[in-house]
Amino acid sequence: MRKTIVFLIFVMAATLLFTGCRSQFVKESSFRLTGTSADSSGTKRSFTLVCWNVQTFFDAVTRGTEYKDFKNSERWNKEKYVKRLNKLCEVMTSLNPDIFVMEEIENDEVVQDIANTLAGGSWDNKKNWQYACFAKESGSAIGCAVFSRYEIVSLKTHSLDIQTQGEAQPSSRPLMQVTVCIGDREVELFVNHWKSKSGGEEETEIWRDWQELVLCETAKVYDSVVMCGDFNRSAEDFITAPDATENFNTVLRGTDSLLNVYSPWFRSDGKLADETGSYFYSGEWERIDNIFVLGNASITSFSAIKDSPLADEDGIPVSYKIYTGEGCSDHLPLKCVISVSDLL
Repeated sequence: MRKTIVFLIFVMAATLLFTGCRSQFVKESSFRLTGTSADSSGTKRSFTLVCWNVQTFFDAVTRGTEYKDFKNSERWNKEKYVKRLNKLCEVMTSLNPDIFVMEEIENDEVVQDIANTLAGGSWDNKKNWQYACFAKESGSAIGCAVFSRYEIVSLKTHSLDIQTQGEAQPSSRPLMQVTVCIGDREVELFVNHWKSKSGGEEETEIWRDWQELVLCETAKVYDSVVMCGDFNRSAEDFITAPDATENFNTVLRGTDSLLNVYSPWFRSDGKLADETGSYFYSGEWERIDNIFVLGNASITSFSAIKDSPLADEDGIPVSYKIYTGEGCSDHLPLKCVISVSDLL
């Protein structure tokens, strides 16, 4: 018997403290699926996380904000959507993390469809993700979603509204701040999908710089922090910490401060841990999908998943083709194990 999913719809203010920015209100959806968190004993300190850009995951209802290939097109229909939905849920079940972060989800109805498909007519508290949340800017095509076996305590969004740049600000995704209870620890999860390089990498870099500033200033006050998502900036294009240690190797720039974080894309000697990446474009690998940790959070294992059907025999992502319905995404999922130590 399928149990009811309880929806909590609320509005939260995006808090920005930077010159040229103002607070905006963004409508989000948060879902609590019936059941209890994965670890009610409070003894578990490690959890698995997958972060994946699922590539323009639209449903079969035309609302007007879709990309043109998905809008009133004979090439896109409910049958293809259901097939793609089932494939996504199969990947989720196969990777089986405690927390699954997705970029490029159209709306909260897709989140609902994912939850119902995973339930499969019944609800097993130990196997399914009992909490989920979603956010995007009003009128935009895509947003980000989080599925969690641990309780999602709160969701905030932080949005840019730059008035001092001398040019119109392009549409951008909000920074999601999701507070998750891991045992008796609260972990701040920051979900990012930064401005793409469409329009020119150099021309759009200023907007990614602004998004970096928002992330740095928002995250720096917390003890246990995980930052993940599609940053549209490769790991090696961030500033590398000159005094890198096993705890940090990358620097995020704030208003008047720098924030030392750790990226698993690098070895302890500062060189790339893997010559491949998560995104393959124009014959070259990029590491634009990133996971950073800060404070008492540390990464104990990390990899880009290159198994079939996510990648071909050369490990290159098999992008989704609307014409054939084949493929998954032009990005590979990142999977890691994160440990949260006791506060000092």
